[in-house]
Amino acid sequence: MTQWKITFVIGIILFIMGLPLLIVGYVSAGEDAIAMIFPGWILIGVGAFVAIVAAAIGMEFGKTATTSEQDPVSKNWWEGR
Repeated sequence: MTQWKITFVIGIILFIMGLPLLIVGYVSAGEDAIAMIFPGWILIGVGAFVAIVAAAIGMEFGKTATTSEQDPVSKNWWEGR
């Protein structure tokens, strides 16, 4: 597996680990609720961020070549033909 795929899986795992903490934190009452809600939101946030960034890297976001980069002989629009 490539590195971005492993990172994507780790992000999804973090997201999934945060869900039960968040659900149980909102269902339970008392001081234990806060002790589960905060880590749940942190794990979900970090996991979602890692998964989205890894997916963007995997799709090679921003690495597409323009026409002038594909054909260096072609002139730019402002130089005329």
